[in-house]
Amino acid sequence: MSIPLQPLFRLLPLCQYLFYGQPLHAQVCKTGFEYSVFVGSTLINMYFLNGDQSSAEDLFNCTPEKDVIIWTEMIVGHSRLGEGEMAINYFKNMLEEGYNVDSFSLSSALNSSADIATLGQGEMIHSLVVKAGYEENMCVCGSLVDMYAKNGNLEGAYSVFCRVQNPDLKCWNSMIGGYGNHGNAEEAFKLFTKMVRQGLGADQVTYVSLLSACSHCGLVERGRFYWFCMESDGVRPGLKHYTCMASLLSRAGLLEEAGEMILTSPFRNNSPELWRILLSSCVIFKNLDMGTYAAEQVLRLEPNDSATHILLSNLYASAGRWDSVAEMRKKVRGLMLEKEPGLSWIETKNTVHVFSADDEYHPQIDDCRNELLRLQGNVNRWETDELTFTW
Repeated sequence: MSIPLQPLFRLLPLCQYLFYGQPLHAQVCKTGFEYSVFVGSTLINMYFLNGDQSSAEDLFNCTPEKDVIIWTEMIVGHSRLGEGEMAINYFKNMLEEGYNVDSFSLSSALNSSADIATLGQGEMIHSLVVKAGYEENMCVCGSLVDMYAKNGNLEGAYSVFCRVQNPDLKCWNSMIGGYGNHGNAEEAFKLFTKMVRQGLGADQVTYVSLLSACSHCGLVERGRFYWFCMESDGVRPGLKHYTCMASLLSRAGLLEEAGEMILTSPFRNNSPELWRILLSSCVIFKNLDMGTYAAEQVLRLEPNDSATHILLSNLYASAGRWDSVAEMRKKVRGLMLEKEPGLSWIETKNTVHVFSADDEYHPQIDDCRNELLRLQGNVNRWETDELTFTW
């Protein structure tokens, strides 16, 4: 019995991976479709959506005739997994292989540059956008605005935004979010008002940007206003909206209101971050009872969370409960031994360098130490010169 496979391929990303996706891939190999670019790109998408990066890369490497679509699937897939640098590398390799870019590959590469905050690489991709003639493509322009905004280059973001005729909601949201996330709340509010006057309706992303702007600048009444507007517009608040409001209210000292909002949210039993925000503010405002309750909620969900134990220790210290402080610090020492170090990165000369705290095995650790010694010497000489001048 012959089964038409093409309709099934379109459903692959929605399939239950183990029960349907992999067996269908096996059927593809039996029928000789494994080298089809359409089938290959769909399978790669399926593997990435299910977090199976290894199978996606194996399939990509085994595909003899690639096109821009299959390359773009690799860029998008790595970007989704938070591997922006790998996504950019695939984009570079695609160019080196001589493939022509399209709007989707450019947009995907720009999104990856935005996610890992590599302005230099983003600017180079912008030059490709101009060269390829995609300056007026709405999808690409939205990604350009987002890339510049997330890299803190608001002038560049606004310059691109102003050149777009009839910008879509993604462009507006990226520009509003850029202003809000960098503390320019008033510009974000003005842009939102202008957007509404032009007949565009706000969505969840818009309100996250507005509430984030209010949270960064401590604008409680404005935050309440946008929360009311969101409900009036029929936009259902998600976790990010509750996170912004919890941060805004608790940092303003409105701990009771913040706690009530968290308790009535649909995320109270599965989002420790909301309770951790409240706990952090309870430490600042020395509210032992509410802080203890917030810590209990976090530890119920994440018993080994070292950050919460540290915050709770600080809360006990502010209340003079030194026995509890000693107990918490003992727990923290045990937890920190098991914790994987967080990573940071910096872009210099178009290269991204990744490092962690106390990283003694970094390949350039000697260069780092020498540079620190040089800087320390400059500081010492400056202090000596200043003392001599003062004397």
